[in-house]
Amino acid sequence: MGTQKMSRLRARVAPYKEAIAKARAAGATWGDIGQLFGVGDRQVRLAVKHCRYEAEQIPLPEPETKNTKEVQPIPTRPALNQSSPGSSPATAGKKLFDSIPKIGGNTP
Repeated sequence: MGTQKMSRLRARVAPYKEAIAKARAAGATWGDIGQLFGVGDRQVRLAVKHCRYEAEQIPLPEPETKNTKEVQPIPTRPALNQSSPGSSPATAGKKLFDSIPKIGGNTP
């Protein structure tokens, strides 16, 4: 990480130094804290260690939660080349063809 980017990260973590110390004491990892800032564990650890900025202290933001809505599986159709036991692929194809509705008045 470049010097300018590290300096910006130090400025970003400055208001959270006390909250980060409390979170670390409570068992949060550097990786957990780094995720809040969108950086890796090493970068956030070094930014906090070398931060000399003084800022009004505020609590850490809540981690973004992923959408926990239960996802329904997509229903699947049997593949065209899969046939039931004892039948040939040609029979499976004919069954599929016969299941398609006929168009027009000429039906065999």
